[in-house]
Amino acid sequence: MSKQLLNKFFKENTVKKNIPTAQAIAHFHIELENNPEANEKIQGLFNEEIFKSQPKREEKVLAEKNEIESATTYEQIINFMRRDTDPMNRNVLINKAMEFENDIVPDILKRLKTSLNDGFIETAIRVLAKSGKDMAEELIGYFDDIRNPYAQSMVLVLLGFKTDETHIPWFIKQYDKLKKLYPNETYCEGAYYALYEIENRFYFSGKEQNSK
Repeated sequence: MSKQLLNKFFKENTVKKNIPTAQAIAHFHIELENNPEANEKIQGLFNEEIFKSQPKREEKVLAEKNEIESATTYEQIINFMRRDTDPMNRNVLINKAMEFENDIVPDILKRLKTSLNDGFIETAIRVLAKSGKDMAEELIGYFDDIRNPYAQSMVLVLLGFKTDETHIPWFIKQYDKLKKLYPNETYCEGAYYALYEIENRFYFSGKEQNSK
């Protein structure tokens, strides 16, 4: 039944393919971070190219990197997450956050309910995705209390990596709801990529997957 629901959903719904949306990018980053070797290689190549084209940026990036790596409390990491940290240091920040996993995960879960800071939200879901802690049911339980639809959308992307196929009907419900409430936004795509990830994890059979 779950597979039939997925087939029906992907037959009836699609996503924008010309320009990657925030949800597509979030899914890509989490997927990549689940493969540390590939992530390190790609990040290294990316950094090399950026520094070639923007040589003045390297000094600032390295200074900020040192500042992040010198953090001694999870509150300092939260502050980095809330401010405009250079995207080139995002992986450094996420890895540093894991040193304070026991304290930072509950704090992030609480802040996601009310945060309007897109940068914080984007980093937060990547930290939670990297964490081994079980927070899926908690997120689903208070999902309707998350005030920011962008945060809801990003949480849906995250949950695609954390939940099982029994939640497929719930994701479809959230997709329909966000699409109806925000027809001119891409918030519903959070549920789309969650379902895409669930299909990959539970139903992958070597066949061509639905296009992202």
